[in-house]
Formats: sequence, C-alpha cells, structure tokens
Amino acid sequence: MSSADHNNTALALALTAGTMSSVRYLAALQRPAHGPASDQAQVIRWERAVYVSNGTRFVSLYDMKTRRVMAVHLFPAKVWHIELVLSTRQIYVLCAKNGIYFIDLDEEGRCLKEHDHPTSVGNVKILSVGMESCCLCDPSICAFTVAHGIVVTASKHPENWGIKLFHCSDKPASVTPFREMKFSIKPPPGAIKELKDSGVHPLLQCVTLWKENESSDNCSLKLQPSLFTAVLGLDCALLESPVILCGFPDGQVVCFPLNAAGLPRSGNSGTPLECVRVLYHLEQPVVFIGATRLELQSSESAHSSMSNGTLASDCLLFIGCGGLLVTLTQLNNTQGTTCEFREYRLQAPVSCALCCGSNVYYSTCSDLLSVTIPPLAKMDSTRTQHNPIMPSVSHSVTMVVAIALTSCSPDGDVELVAVSNRGKLLLCKLNRKQSKAQVGLLGSRSGKQIKALLSGIGTVSDRVSKLRSILDQKTRCLMALNQVSSLIRLILTASPAECPVHCQVKVSWTNIVGTNCFVAACKLKNNTDCVLEKGWTLCVSLWRDSCDNRTSYSFPLPKLLPGEYTELCFPLSIQSSRDFEFPINMACTLFYSFKDISTDNEPSVSPTDLFNIHKQGICVPLQDLSIDILQCLRLNPRAGHPFSPVTSPWDVVESFLKMSNRIKRNMGELSHITEDVGNPRVNVTVSLKVTVRVSAHLFSQVLQNRKSGESVCSSVLRWLFPDKLTSAENKEEVHAVTPSGRELFLRVREVSVGESSTAIPAIEVEIGSPHLDALACMHMAVISRFGVF
Repeated sequence: MSSADHNNTALALALTAGTMSSVRYLAALQRPAHGPASDQAQVIRWERAVYVSNGTRFVSLYDMKTRRVMAVHLFPAKVWHIELVLSTRQIYVLCAKNGIYFIDLDEEGRCLKEHDHPTSVGNVKILSVGMESCCLCDPSICAFTVAHGIVVTASKHPENWGIKLFHCSDKPASVTPFREMKFSIKPPPGAIKELKDSGVHPLLQCVTLWKENESSDNCSLKLQPSLFTAVLGLDCALLESPVILCGFPDGQVVCFPLNAAGLPRSGNSGTPLECVRVLYHLEQPVVFIGATRLELQSSESAHSSMSNGTLASDCLLFIGCGGLLVTLTQLNNTQGTTCEFREYRLQAPVSCALCCGSNVYYSTCSDLLSVTIPPLAKMDSTRTQHNPIMPSVSHSVTMVVAIALTSCSPDGDVELVAVSNRGKLLLCKLNRKQSKAQVGLLGSRSGKQIKALLSGIGTVSDRVSKLRSILDQKTRCLMALNQVSSLIRLILTASPAECPVHCQVKVSWTNIVGTNCFVAACKLKNNTDCVLEKGWTLCVSLWRDSCDNRTSYSFPLPKLLPGEYTELCFPLSIQSSRDFEFPINMACTLFYSFKDISTDNEPSVSPTDLFNIHKQGICVPLQDLSIDILQCLRLNPRAGHPFSPVTSPWDVVESFLKMSNRIKRNMGELSHITEDVGNPRVNVTVSLKVTVRVSAHLFSQVLQNRKSGESVCSSVLRWLFPDKLTSAENKEEVHAVTPSGRELFLRVREVSVGESSTAIPAIEVEIGSPHLDALACMHMAVISRFGVF
C-alpha cells in the first residue's frame, strides 16, 4: 500500500463518526455451525412479512405486527438465494446444487398451500418443501432473478460464465432454456486461485425504464430515460425492454436486454446475436448493485419517494467486496450525452449494502456504516481526485451480514431489519441528524474521545480475556468431571466378570546382575466409550494370606482412547519375604485426583478443606486377581533330564521324629519346620507324586475351541499354561523349576475310573517332585484352576 493510500485510510477513519443507534432483538433463527456467509444470508421485507435465509435449509417467515416467527419452510438443500415476485405473489428459492423452488403466498405473505402433515415446534409451523414445488431442476445454477415472467439463471463453468433464460413454469421439470449466453471469466491479475476458492455467488438485478404511474416488482431498478438510453442503448429504450445487470465474483459487471426482439440477427442461423456488454470491471467480487437519485436530495419528498420506488434514479451504484464504490451517472457536455464512472473507497470488507435516498448503508461485519453520495455538482468539482475516500458514519451495530429497508423518514431516520452472523433477527433504528452533528467535532476533542475509548476498550478486553480463560478452564473441568462420572458409573454397574476396564497379568523371568527375578506385566484395557484422561492412576497392591505386609505400586496412566490399552511392568516381590509363597493376591484400583482439575484462580484451601487427605480424589476398585505358582514356573529347564540323584534315602518317620524332638527342645522355633521340609539336603529323594482326576466330559465343555488334530491331554496342558505354551507345541508332559529352585514335572493322560462296564472317562493330571513344599503348592494351584468348573 502506498503512502497516499495510508493517508486516505487515516482520513476515512478520522471522518468516521458514531451515532446513537437503537437495536431491538426480534427472534433467534437457525444458523450454520460457523455462522452464515454474507453472500448466503438474505432478508426480504414485504409489508408486515419478513423472509429470512441465513445459510441453512430454512427460510423463516417473521410477522412484524405480531412480532413472532409464523412459519419455517424446510427445503431439500442449503438455501443460496431467495427472491420475492409481487406481481404473482410468489417467492422463489435457489437450493445449493439442486434447483429453484417456488411458494405461492396469500395476501399476508403466508404460504397459500400447506403441504400434508406439517410439524410444529412451539407455535411455529415447520413446512417441508418437496419436488412438487420445484420449477427448475439444474444443479449448476449458482444465482438467479425473476423478471417479467422470465427466470434468468447464472452458472459457472471452468472457463466462462453461462446465462440462461427460462419461461416461468409451475411444473417440476428440466426445462430447456429459450436463450443462452456465455462469456469468458476475467479474474484480476494474480487472483485466479482466490476466485476458485471463493464462495461468493453472482448477483443479478433487473433494470427497467421509468414511467410515471407504472408499478413494477420491487426487485427492479427504475432509471430515468436519459440515463437508461445512455447506459443501455437506444434499442433497449425504444423497445422498452428490461435489462439484466449481472455482477460476478471476478469483478465484471455486464448487461443484456431481456427482450431479444428487434436485435440484429446473424446472416446464417437467423437467431438473435446474444452479445453481452461489459459495463465495468471492479477487480473484486461484486456484492451490491443498486440505484439512487442524486438530484432533489434536499427535498423532503425525495426520501419518501425514493424509498417507495416512485422516482426515477439518475445514478447506478456498484459496490465490491474490497470497498470499491463505483457510480455511473449521465454526463451532459458539448459533445452530447455520455456516461461517467466514478470510483470511491469505503471501509472493507463489505458484506451487504442497500440504498435509501442518496445514502448508502453497508456492513463490514465489525460495524454498520453509512455514506452519502455527493450530488452531481460536487462530483464535477472533485473530478480530478482519484479514488476519494468517502467519510463514513458509524452506527455501532456489529456482526450484520444481511439488511433490508423497513422505513425512511424525511428527516433521514432509517429503520432496518438485519440478520447477524449468530442467527439473530434485529430491528435497527438509525438517527441521521445526530450523525451529521457529530461529523463536525473538532480534531482535538475527537482525539481525546478516541483515546479514552481505546483505553476503555483495552481495559474491557483484558477483563474479557481473563474471564474467558477462567470460563474455558472451568468448562474443561466440568467436561473432565463428566467423563470421570460416566466412567465410574460404567465400572460400578458392570459385573466383575464383564468389567469394561479390566487388567490381565503375565509373569516372566528375567536376569538382573546375575540374579533371577520375576517381573509382572499388567495390561490395562479400556473397553468403554469414555476417554481416560490425565489424572487417572492405576494402583496395584500385592500381599500374601500368611502375611499382613503389602507391597503397592502406582502408575500414572497415559491418555487411553476407547479400545486402547497400556502395559505396566513391576517387580514381583513381597516385603519381608525370604522365599516366594503362593498364591500372591493382587488388587487393582483406579484413582482419580481432583487436584488435576482444580482451577488456578481458586483460593488456596486448608488441609481440612476440599483437598485434604480424605478428599484428594476418588477410588474405583477394578479387579482382585491371584498369581499362582503355575504362572511363575520356568518350563523345560532341562527337558528329558531326570531329577538329581539322591545321596541317601529319606525316611519319613525318622524325619518326623527328629523334628518332633527339636520342637520339644525349643518350642519357640516353629519356623525351622518349614526350613527342614524345604531343605534340599533333606528333601532330595525319589520323586513324590500326586494325581488329580477330572471328568473328561467337563474338559470337553471347557476346551470346545481347541485346535483340530490336537490331543485332549495337550489341550489341557496348554489350558494350564496359556502364556507359556503355544498352539504349535503338542505336549503332554512338562518339566519346570519353581522360583525357589525346586524341580517338578506335570503329566496329563486319559484314564478310566470305575469298573470296566461302568467306567467313566477322565483326565488325570500327575504332579511329581522330590520337594514336598513345591509338590503341595503345585497341587493347590491345579485344584484352584479346576475350581472354575
């Protein structure tokens, strides 16, 4: 931007004055998730009825007399454009990539024919519009207008714009156009990509020749004959043909006559030459086409006449999204009547605009502003200035994306109906006299007011930012508590066997610094629909039945989405334990800390308050597991090797008598009994054996999913050691070593129990070991496994 542009921008901001505007909230309407786009929001007023579309599938009817929403029309797709035709009392609606629909209206603007089975929400009727109301099926249409019984559509093609003309039809069909025109897309230099990504649609407007005491649709702009002839040509003026003005996103403003009769014809086909005339190129998307009267603007009757459309306009207006305002007026000189284009600069970006007299009201979403078009005499005096910046009057109404004129008084007070980007329908009353008085404020006084205003805005902005951060933090806390309560409810209401958050334990041997030790891997899986966020901790507690001491571990959990799991490892040891004793009991608990969701802005609490030792969080019990000796064996340490040979036979009676004499000598040393029983020098002898028999029928029910071709004995053995034997190993006997070094074996075979005639098939599990303590522990573990039957 050049220095001149910076100066012009500063001048425009300095000349912007504020007015006391009255804004009244009317109704809340449906809106898209990110707010309506300015080119898709639209509001049309007809007497007491107001039709509103804001980028959804709904078109709402609001009654200005009763001040409530009377009906909502639901269309098959997102509404892009609506147009009211007073001559036929119809409203036409363009749906995105679908087609054009129409609705017949009664005298009060309500739907003349209601469809079957309308629904109601409160006192508002929801009327669905179907294919029976479609008058033109064409998904390529992106804009349209209806004038004099003709539907004019605009479509975008890869290299050109397309214009088609159809006769109005009440039948839903793919109608063939009776005229069709195409012309090239001409984007500004360097704006080809922006044009492809732009969501701005073309804008179509009908222009007619003004005649006294002749009414026309409210969508038509009526030009005085001299301007109409100078701009649109003598042929259109003589034929009194309406002319369609088209503004496109590439910046082109083109025109063509609606009536093709009398146009030059080609020598070959005899069809009219469909030439589209380019009036101007704004080099930015066109958002508004209008007309106003610059002469007689001081007359009190001029305002009311222009608002009612009874005076001829002597100026055409084109406004671009980037703030470029172009006026097209008639210029009389010695060479005859010609047209003159003038460019002015407005504040940008412009989202919507309208004309009332010589005033133009436009919105930048951040403010609602108004400018006054200078009369022709002043325009002639400022002809040498290039792109002058017009002083804008601020009305302090924000977030407006669509406006429509309700009334305009002779004093210049204007009443507008507006739609905000939050889906609110507003009634705005703008005081023009006060704005004129404020434009004349002295520079020093304005500077002080602006400085005070900016200071106040900064203070309020800081407070809003702080409050917003606190609100966001509290919102996150409430969301986290909601997740926590939902997860706790799922865990507590489920049965222990079907707990949605469960643990699985697997024990493995490892060697650390030449010492064998055990490591337990706890796999925690989240099978709920909730997320385990930060703040959850898994607590694992280990203990033996013969000892009150416990060993506890706690693991802060990572974020676990539904269906995910995490694996946590810890050493398998019990405090004050010289040897492993089985079973080892294990309790898993989830703990959630409230400290992780406390806000930083809360005052510090005392230890007796919310965050004391008893109120730090909440505990949720998950599972009580048991680790038996079967999970801690090391299989096949030396497969095929017999047990160590005995050096001397072990007499059970003799051993018992020796221990009895020792007990008599020292009754306090009972712990030596287990030491002698577990002493390798005493216990190493021929293998001791125990057997456990279980019905083969029960095993067949448990082992229904066994591998084909696998023996029952091998399946039973793999069932006892699920983490140590794979399906590829077809074994019926295993050798193992306990954590304390005791050797043992386990053999499975099929036997028959009972007499030969009444024999019952059974599965026999034989356990053998030269160590009595290992044999007893193994026997108890196998019986506990069979207890699940």
